[in-house]
Amino acid sequence: MYLYPVPDYPAGHLLFHAAARVRAGEFNYISLETVLSDAGVISQVPMNWISIMTSGRSHVVDCGDYGHIEFVHTAQRPDDVRGELTYDPDCRLWRASVRQALRDMKATRRSLELVDEEAVREFV
Repeated sequence: MYLYPVPDYPAGHLLFHAAARVRAGEFNYISLETVLSDAGVISQVPMNWISIMTSGRSHVVDCGDYGHIEFVHTAQRPDDVRGELTYDPDCRLWRASVRQALRDMKATRRSLELVDEEAVREFV
C-alpha cells in the first residue's frame, strides 16, 4: 500500500483508512482502547495506535512513522453485534459502542485498570 500526499486529506484518519483497505474482505470494527479513549472512559490516549476487531487473524501492522494498526481476532459475526455498532463515515469503518468495547476488552483479556467506572456508568 502506498500513500500519495493529498492536501485536503483528513488529519487523524490515515490509520483507519489503511485498516479498512488492508482487511477489506473481513468483518472489522473499531473497538478496545481506541473506542474507550475516544469516549473518555480511559484516561490515556493511544498515540498512533488503533485497535480493530476483525474476523481475520490477529496481527499488528507497522505503518512506519504513521503508527500501528492492531487487528484482534473475534469469532463474533456481524449479526451478533449489529446493535452495538455504528458506521463512522470519517474513519470508513464500523465503530463499537462503549458497552461492546468493554465486552471486547474482557473477551480478549485486556487490562481494565485504566477504565474509569464512573465514566462507564454514563454509557452502559
